[in-house]
Amino acid sequence: MDEKSINERYHQLHNLLELPPDERYLKNCSGGQQRRVSLAAALVHSPELLIMDEPTVGVDPVLRDRIWNHLVEITTKGMVSVIITTHYIEECRQAHKIGLMREGRLLAEESPNRLLSIFNTDTLEDVFLILSRRQEEGRLDELNYPVADDQNNSVVAHAPSTTSIATFDIAHGSTDMLTKEKKRVKGGDTLNKSRLRALMDKNWKQFYRNVTGIIFLLTFPIIQITIFMIAIGGDVRDIPLAIVNDETMTTHCPDFDPNGTAIPYSFSSCHFSNMSCRFLTHLDHPMITKVHFNYLEDAIESVKHGKVVGVLYIAQNFTASAEERIEKGKDIDDEVLDFSEIKVWLDMSNRQVGATVKYKLIDLYIDFQNAIFEDCHFIPGLGDFPVRMDFYFGTKDDTFVTYMTPGSLITIIFFMGAIMTSQIIITDRHDGVWDRSIVAGVTSLEITLTHFILQASILVIQVFEMLIVVYAIVQQNYVGYMWLIYFIVFLQGLCGMSYGFWVSVISVNHSMANTVLTGIFLPMMMLSGLMWPTEGMPPVLRILAKCLPFTLSIESLRNVANKGWNISHLQVLHGIGVGAFWLIFFGVVSVYLIKNKR
Repeated sequence: MDEKSINERYHQLHNLLELPPDERYLKNCSGGQQRRVSLAAALVHSPELLIMDEPTVGVDPVLRDRIWNHLVEITTKGMVSVIITTHYIEECRQAHKIGLMREGRLLAEESPNRLLSIFNTDTLEDVFLILSRRQEEGRLDELNYPVADDQNNSVVAHAPSTTSIATFDIAHGSTDMLTKEKKRVKGGDTLNKSRLRALMDKNWKQFYRNVTGIIFLLTFPIIQITIFMIAIGGDVRDIPLAIVNDETMTTHCPDFDPNGTAIPYSFSSCHFSNMSCRFLTHLDHPMITKVHFNYLEDAIESVKHGKVVGVLYIAQNFTASAEERIEKGKDIDDEVLDFSEIKVWLDMSNRQVGATVKYKLIDLYIDFQNAIFEDCHFIPGLGDFPVRMDFYFGTKDDTFVTYMTPGSLITIIFFMGAIMTSQIIITDRHDGVWDRSIVAGVTSLEITLTHFILQASILVIQVFEMLIVVYAIVQQNYVGYMWLIYFIVFLQGLCGMSYGFWVSVISVNHSMANTVLTGIFLPMMMLSGLMWPTEGMPPVLRILAKCLPFTLSIESLRNVANKGWNISHLQVLHGIGVGAFWLIFFGVVSVYLIKNKR
């Protein structure tokens, strides 16, 4: 319908049905007002066949009479047939034919006047009472009226047990034309501009009127990525490490006072005395909190009770043994070798913390050894490991967050798109908006496409917000093209939306959709390489992982952000191609299933 015709019909129905004020949202209307708006929506396009289930329930008598007069008018003057089910039997007097039903049986089907004449009564209520008594007595067959159960009468298949069916015939004809007329599909074209515009308008109104939903959609991605950037990948700090320095039994070490508090201590000349104290000064690092113990047994007990994560032990004659080890080299005995070692026992139940402390202690010891050798004018680098490492991509100071950022971006945006789309589609179905659209001739492709366009518009903003947080506010390093980073993340958001469409089609309610989404979240995340490289998986599982929607996309994003590869690189194209495949696959399957469910 064109806008002019819609406005004319709206004003007519507004006056007829006493609709609520124009500026009031339907969700803020009373139950009676909502029913009148629903009736107006059914009448606005002047349908040829109008089927209504108890349209006057909760309506005051004056308005009820007005509605029935209008139904008589449109069936008398227009080409309209009306079928109504109602509990108010007396209001059916103006119908051309009524059917009285009780307990699934059609007791009588005739015009109201003829029924009143046959049973010689003044009211249809009395007719129904007589028929009900005869039904109980088993004497219905004497009337020679057709009997049917509501299984074969689709109009009242879901009506209450005591119902009257009122039918208005088309003026100048009969309802026979309804069965003889060929079925027409009002949708016509696969895509229609006016229907697309109407659907987009409906989707946009649903979106901007839901203030809570807008706040959630626009802030939740920011909250998620911010929490990730703050909480994940940083260096561990303030890890309690027990220190037992037996060398202080013979030589006072100013690194600790009698109360166990660390005292700054520095060396600036080449000598081999109090080397244990010099090493302990190198442990003044934010990662380590030194806890002094006098006895090794007490320190080990502290580890067992979880008070410290490990014990660092220095033997009584550590300095002399270390000096002898350097001077004699391969000729030293086992005892000297043992005393020249710094022994460490770590709690590896928390592998991430234990391994981090382990490698930090090794780095700090190398720094300590190089400092001594430098003071003694040894060859530079003599204290390093005899392995020189250089880095083609990245640096040795890159944190774990550098590895995890691409995966977190894609995982968050994928499941945000899936949740957002699935919830909106299921809400449409439950609210009846979906069915109204289908009845109005809207195609499955139009429904899918219009929802997709609106959600994609929201996705544009969500991706922009996340990248601003990661690369502008937190200032995570990247070396690739920002437009390509944006494109890969956005493509995965579209893929998540397509997956959400599929979930909404196969799910009957929100609970089932949430179960499907949350049930698949952890396996996909574990297999995607987000937390652990796919190279650490068994070969068969690795192949399966790379077939999932965003595993290869995460690798592609890492290659772009951390290596600077462009879109022409094959490994970047792999991730884009897999994401595009799943996007199209879920979209096509969803449209196909929607068509079958129509």
